[in-house]
Amino acid sequence: MSSELLHSPLFALPLSCGAFWFGVLLYRRTGTVLLHPIITASLLVFAALYSLDIPYRDYQDASGLLYVLLGPAVVALAVPLKQNLTVIRRAGWPLLVTITIGALLAPAIAVGIALLLGVGKSVLLALSGKSITTPIALAIAEKVHASLSLTAAIVVLTGVVGALAGPPLVRRLGIRDERILGVVLGINAHAVGTARALEISALCGACAALAMGLCGALSALLLPLIIAP
Repeated sequence: MSSELLHSPLFALPLSCGAFWFGVLLYRRTGTVLLHPIITASLLVFAALYSLDIPYRDYQDASGLLYVLLGPAVVALAVPLKQNLTVIRRAGWPLLVTITIGALLAPAIAVGIALLLGVGKSVLLALSGKSITTPIALAIAEKVHASLSLTAAIVVLTGVVGALAGPPLVRRLGIRDERILGVVLGINAHAVGTARALEISALCGACAALAMGLCGALSALLLPLIIAP
C-alpha cells in the first residue's frame, strides 16, 4: 500500500467508519459497557496507526470530513432537549447553577491534581479541555497551542471512563433521579456520556445534552481568556 494512500482520506475514513461499525456490532452482541464502540474503535484505529507508522496529525488531517460532521452531530442532541423542555424547565435555576459550577470545577480539579503531581505544561493545557466535547476541545487546543493528539486522547478517555463509571457510581450514592444522572454524564463525559444517557432514557439524554452544551459554551468563552498561549 502506497504511503500517499495511507495518509489520505481514502484510507482514514474507511478505517474510522469500519472500526466504529465493528465496535457497534460487538457492543450490541455482548451488551457490556466495557466494549463501548468508542473503546473498540479507538483501539482498532490506534493499532492500525501504530502498526503502519502513521502520525496522529496526518490521520486527523485525512479525517477532516468526520471532524466537520462532529458539529452537526452535537447540535442534533438538541432534539431530546426540545422534547423534554417542559420537564427540564421545572428544575429551573438550580439546574443551571449546578451545571455552571460543575463546568468550572471539572477542569479545575483535574488541572489542580496535575499541578500537585508536577506534570508539564503541555499536559496541563490538554487537561483544561478534558470535559468538553471533542470539536470544541480541539478548537480551544489550537487557540491555546495545546497538543491536539494529547487533547483528543484525554477527551475520549474522559468520556469513556465517565460513561462507564457514572451510572453505577450515581446508583451507589442512592440517586435515582434521571435528571441528575444526565447532568453528571453531560458535565463529566460530554458526548460519550450523552450517548450513554440516551440509552437510559430521553429525559436523561436531554439533561446530559444541556449540561454538555453549557459546559462547552462556558469553556469556549473562558478558557482562551484564562490560559495564556
